Amino acid sequence: MDEHKINMLSDKIVKGTISEQEMEEFNDWYATYESLEQNVATDKNQEALAERIFKNITTEANLQISKPHSIKMWPRIAVAASFALVIGMGVFYYSAKQADEMRQTAYLKNIKPGGNGAVLTLADGRKIRLDAATKGELANEEGVRITKTKDGQILYETKGTASAKDKINTLATAKGETYTITLPDQTKVYLNAASSLSYPASFASLNERKVELNGEAYFEVSKDSSHPFIVRTADQEIKVLGTHFNVNSYKEDGNTKTTLLEGSVAIGFSSNKNETGVIIKPGEQAYIKANKIYVDQVNTEDAIAWKNGYFRFNNETLEQAMNKIARWYNVTIDYKDPNIKNRNVYGSLSRFSNIGDVLNLLELTEAVNFEVEGNKIIVLKK
Repeated sequence: MDEHKINMLSDKIVKGTISEQEMEEFNDWYATYESLEQNVATDKNQEALAERIFKNITTEANLQISKPHSIKMWPRIAVAASFALVIGMGVFYYSAKQADEMRQTAYLKNIKPGGNGAVLTLADGRKIRLDAATKGELANEEGVRITKTKDGQILYETKGTASAKDKINTLATAKGETYTITLPDQTKVYLNAASSLSYPASFASLNERKVELNGEAYFEVSKDSSHPFIVRTADQEIKVLGTHFNVNSYKEDGNTKTTLLEGSVAIGFSSNKNETGVIIKPGEQAYIKANKIYVDQVNTEDAIAWKNGYFRFNNETLEQAMNKIARWYNVTIDYKDPNIKNRNVYGSLSRFSNIGDVLNLLELTEAVNFEVEGNKIIVLKK
């Protein structure tokens, strides 16, 4: 084997990219080392080559080992000793790297994207696991029939003069879950992961259609000019008559953000009724900061990407992106360097992608690397 081929194979050992066939070829070459002088000019050249490979492997593997010395050895024995140590280290590093990659692959395979799932808590305290419930009627609360449709959604139907206005129901999703519900007034709500929505089982005889949200949801509100639809979060009160809008009120994401797609929305303060609110138009997003309401022009597709089955990272911080990943794949995030949380990231990918593909997309920012341990994603600075 010539020096070029030896160099090529040794470099592959260092990088962990050598194939089984190439590793076998490298070992066969070493086994016939006693005839090595026929292939390469001098023992001196071979010793220099061994030292170069040794240096590459120790540098790549971050090992603190003294290089093999050949003082007082016969030249060929010295070179053989050098190569024996180099090959041993190379095989060890190659095997260790392969084992680590296999562990990473196994971890990634065990982390699945989210899907349909939620728990419905009725007014009497009963809890119904919706993804496990059979299709058809789930409960009847004083004239309000609650059913699970053929496509797995929850539907409220009011018959006659239902008196369930004081019966508060709560739909809650865990990490890795999402669910769709049609409320008693026919308003459709798409609930994102790690979120909850509380609402009366019937809006009959109520002046307002009021619900409370923690987390994120997309609303398609049925029109009823005499009965405003109100969404309350920790810091916002959103009043509409009939419109389409998204509300993100995750605590870890900061303040509530309301994004309007259709119609008009009045934004006020949950805690202070005396403060002046604002009315936003389609394409605008409102949020509260330091007791003041701010309005920005935004790309609404970014806000509702989750509902349409996508991750869209459009100039978001790494922390915001990782929060979305943590909620959807039900993982925890560990930052080895907290300073990288504010790095901006970009990209778009299906929410049903393997988590490895999502992490690879973020690594293209050239700001971070990731390691996976069980259900924990470790974020490393490049």
